[in-house]
Amino acid sequence: MQQIQSPSVDSLPRIGYYVSKEEQKQKFYKNESHIHKQGPLSGVKAGAHKFTNDFLTYFPKGFAGSKNSDFYEYLSLGMVPYVVGSAMLIALYGAARGKFNPTDAYAAGKGFRMMTAGVLGYGIGKWASPKLSRTLINASTDNDLDLKYIKKINELPEPGQEKGLVRIQYPGVYDSAEFFRKDLLAKDAELNHGNVYALDDKKAKKAGFKEKLNNPGQLINEKTRKLKIRATALENVSKYIVAATGVALGSQKAFEEMKLNKNNSLKNITSNIRGIGKTIVEAGKQLWQGTDRNIVTRNYGKVLIGASAIATLLAWLIPTIGFKTNPNTMKSKVDTNKEYEVC
Repeated sequence: MQQIQSPSVDSLPRIGYYVSKEEQKQKFYKNESHIHKQGPLSGVKAGAHKFTNDFLTYFPKGFAGSKNSDFYEYLSLGMVPYVVGSAMLIALYGAARGKFNPTDAYAAGKGFRMMTAGVLGYGIGKWASPKLSRTLINASTDNDLDLKYIKKINELPEPGQEKGLVRIQYPGVYDSAEFFRKDLLAKDAELNHGNVYALDDKKAKKAGFKEKLNNPGQLINEKTRKLKIRATALENVSKYIVAATGVALGSQKAFEEMKLNKNNSLKNITSNIRGIGKTIVEAGKQLWQGTDRNIVTRNYGKVLIGASAIATLLAWLIPTIGFKTNPNTMKSKVDTNKEYEVC
């Protein structure tokens, strides 16, 4: 007798009430807010989207008093005064050089290069410090504090429009420590790993729990909230210390003497990039060595560089240590062998 085999779920026709897993994902990603797919350039994409919309969309909307301006756009606009102010500060030192005599123009050029290096050093330092500490936190705890999600906004019709626009925003999953989007994290785990606790299980393992918890979200959500609060508090200190170091780096004599070729050929661009790299290295040496004028100028560079390294390190270590726990030494233990948790 021939054995009769039932068809597999994947071979069933896509009609009636059956919807494949892939179709469920596509429908959800199309219509609902969801975790932004992560890749090497995902952060660049979200950053570029926010930057261009700051100047071309959010600022004009807010200035016109649009009813569709929201809190996300308001917070995002913090980049506008920094970019505009930095550009004006640099321009003040460089715009009038063409009106000077050769000697004065040369002196003004030194100040222009130092101011440009200082402004860029401030911005890069302020960005790089929390970026580094958060990268280390992610590697240590599986909590990506820079994780973005895609949010679709259905706007109300503006005057002269028949229908409101649909816009895309890239808020951070952990923008709010108290109400971070754990619902989207659970949905992403369900769609991509088949288990709403898949991501929490990984985080619990990083936290030191060797056995799976019955309800890991209950514990991990609270630990994640505290992780974000600690990280933010320490970043608010470390990023300004590193930014100050960037300004000090830009004020070194190496940038006064830096010369760039204004010809835009590929060969000259490559040569300029190498020249900037050498200048940064030389400026770092000069900042570390200081000057022999007095004890302050001799050591302030060492203090700044050391403080930057320590502050960035602490912005990683303190939140990570608070997140990691040895279950055997907890005052409030979780019994993983029972159907309930004692917290």
